[in-house]
Amino acid sequence: MDDFSIDRQELTGALISMEFGPGGRIQQLWASDPSAPDDSEEFQFVAPPLMMGEETTEDYFPGTILLGARTHPDDPWIVSRNARAEAIGDEDDGSIVAFEYEFSFLEEIRATGKFYEIPGAVPQIAWDVEITNRSRRSIEIGELGFPLALNNVLEGFATTDRGLRELWNDRVYIHKSFGGAASYLFAQRLTGRPPGLAIFPGGDTRWEFFNHVPASLSTPFRWEGIPVVYVHSQAAIEREGWAEWFSGHTALVLEPGEERTYQMRFAPADRHYSDNLNNTLAACGRPALKVFPAAVAPVDVGIAVEVSGATPTRFFTDIEMDLETDADEEGGFCFLKPSVPGAVRLAFEDTQDRETETHLLFIEPIGELIQKRATWILEHQVNSDALGFEKAILPADISTGLPITDPEAFIGPFGIESSLADALFLAEKNVVYPKQVEIDVLDEYLTEFLQDKLQNPGDGSVGCSLPDSRSVATNFGRPQVYPLVFCLYHSMARVARNYGSARYDSSEYLKRAARTVVAMFAHSNDASFHGTGIPLMSYLPELIKDLREVGLKTEGDALAKLLDRRDAEMSRRRYPFFSDGQWNTTGYEEAFSIARRRGNEEMEERALRCAYAARSLSVDWWWYGSDKRWIEDNDGTNPGIFDKGELCLGPTTTANSLMFFKSLDRDYSSLQESTMRMAFGGMLGVWALIRADGAASMAFCPDAASKQFGMSGVTGDIGISLFHYLRGVGAYVLPSRSSGVTTFGCHFESETDSGKEYFVIRPWDGVGRRVVVRQFAVEVIAEVGQIVEVKIDSRKRHATVTMKNNSDSDLISQFRVKGMWGNHFEVAGKEMQGENGELKVTVLLPPGATIRTEILVKK
Repeated sequence: MDDFSIDRQELTGALISMEFGPGGRIQQLWASDPSAPDDSEEFQFVAPPLMMGEETTEDYFPGTILLGARTHPDDPWIVSRNARAEAIGDEDDGSIVAFEYEFSFLEEIRATGKFYEIPGAVPQIAWDVEITNRSRRSIEIGELGFPLALNNVLEGFATTDRGLRELWNDRVYIHKSFGGAASYLFAQRLTGRPPGLAIFPGGDTRWEFFNHVPASLSTPFRWEGIPVVYVHSQAAIEREGWAEWFSGHTALVLEPGEERTYQMRFAPADRHYSDNLNNTLAACGRPALKVFPAAVAPVDVGIAVEVSGATPTRFFTDIEMDLETDADEEGGFCFLKPSVPGAVRLAFEDTQDRETETHLLFIEPIGELIQKRATWILEHQVNSDALGFEKAILPADISTGLPITDPEAFIGPFGIESSLADALFLAEKNVVYPKQVEIDVLDEYLTEFLQDKLQNPGDGSVGCSLPDSRSVATNFGRPQVYPLVFCLYHSMARVARNYGSARYDSSEYLKRAARTVVAMFAHSNDASFHGTGIPLMSYLPELIKDLREVGLKTEGDALAKLLDRRDAEMSRRRYPFFSDGQWNTTGYEEAFSIARRRGNEEMEERALRCAYAARSLSVDWWWYGSDKRWIEDNDGTNPGIFDKGELCLGPTTTANSLMFFKSLDRDYSSLQESTMRMAFGGMLGVWALIRADGAASMAFCPDAASKQFGMSGVTGDIGISLFHYLRGVGAYVLPSRSSGVTTFGCHFESETDSGKEYFVIRPWDGVGRRVVVRQFAVEVIAEVGQIVEVKIDSRKRHATVTMKNNSDSDLISQFRVKGMWGNHFEVAGKEMQGENGELKVTVLLPPGATIRTEILVKK
């Protein structure tokens, strides 16, 4: 069978056009913005031709079919793909493009494909694949996969502002979701601008499994690889020896003469300003799912799942529990609250006999996980015997529970940055849950490891590699290591200020933090430092504020000048997001903070939009709200990294989630629901990486084709994620037009007491430092102690704040209340004056005590 002529087949629809090449594969796929098709430029989604060892991306363009079959259960699987195809049908009918595919060594199977448009409110291109057994014996189809090589190679552009602008405008992320009938791939432009491209099964077809083409995981390219979606995947699992995936694997037996048709659809979609992806799927008759608060949640909080685009007839889970469910012609609802933590597979059948599933994860209360994580660090990661690492907090192998002391792990940044990351978490943990033995370990770490081996006492410079365990650090130009150090000193200053039993007073730690910042500006490599956001730099203004408050005005003013200079330099760039390798998600955090400080609303919006284009709304606990991440070139010394397999729930996931919460410092005219849900998911997702015993993994890899499939075996930089959570999390009550009130980090209810209506907020975020009731304009912020409950009447004249002391010493609790209806108060029987609507309250908290403070507005 010969390929069709050089005159390529084309299909032009209302919003999507396709150009076909050899084998019936799609060479180019153009789509228009569905909301403004006449005013927008078309965008091309198919990957360019690239070599991957002995294969090319063209071997995996959309339209490729991977077929595996056998005629006897004891025979090996024969696998082939459509290297050749012949155009069939009426060549004059431009509304349909059809092919008969040729599969080498599978002559018993006839396969045809037909592309055509389905008109309607959302015009779609459908691809029907019909497989027929034309032999006289049964054939088992064990593999039916569809590769989708899209334009997701994130390199090849100059590192100038213009080059980076072109990169962000010309490339896509691929967001995957696998839940049976609700499965999809969504190609999202890096800018978050439309059009996006949704690819999903049609009819009664369902997807059960995915992997990335193995050859694409070992290339020098910066990308996530080429995804393959499977209708049947039993042969792929058996042939490759991969571990089973979450949804299981199927095969199909075709009797002689029997045929089966499968369908895939292509539709343009937008996701940024509204959740148009979900709306598009529902409009196309596919089940679409939303979860609240996230796909990972504490077991005592529960998870709600909303369904649109289908009418569920029955919900069920793989573990026994009571479900609260509802359904009508517009969709359905299910609330899960199991009795014990763990992973849960939730599935439902709908009125069209389709099955949809999602994977949720219930964790222990976050406050308990915070303390267990700290205990595990002390028991497993504090070095006691390895020479050259005295008193160090080291990364660990979580399968053995032993610290990693191999010198190879410290030649690159992995070892030192992982060490600093866990020390940073431990210090911030002791701001919330002080414990003397942990504070002592931190002080020993600072003295015996950081200051003895990593940070030069002469000029404050910090090295990022250790040539051997007996040497001092080298390579002082890596800017990413400096914020880890100055944030660590800053957290220790807060411990000393609040708890008081650290080795030095607060001002000494702050001086060391300030010196580290000055050294960063003096020693950082220009190419790595200037023009791109650096992780954790967003906390520099807080350091400057604390320096000034303790009387270190000279140091604070010096850092403020450096910060102003950096702000001005970064503000000149439209896309200050690149990294050493052109792309990762680390630059958004600081760029967003600078934009807010300088009132640059355009830059603020761009940073948030581009950051959230890199994360998923797939209702699976490992993808939901997670930023894109895979190996960086300088991660080669990480003992948990073996290829470029996708890594979920990395440290920027939490950092970039906080961008959304920082935008809630005032009332809003509208709440972007998709952005909110991605922020919620990113904040809670990190806790999926913490085991019940406190061991922690740096990431989760969902790709069975990757050598690092599953939980990463090393702790790595998990501490950065946890630090961001502890420093930035809060309890939020957010009004929205669609759902009335949405909450994060707290239980919220109204109750009547003595004839008055009260709003009651009880934080479950594990930290209890911030309660924000937006639009009602009430905030309670604790400097010391943990907020257990806030109760306020609807007229804002009466409130109670309940605080808890988590330490074993007396604490002077301090909290601020904003938004009460007046400025003169009676607090615990004493009259107090507010300032500009803010009341500051000080309460003595005995060890382990819980104290309730009553606040009355006098006038």
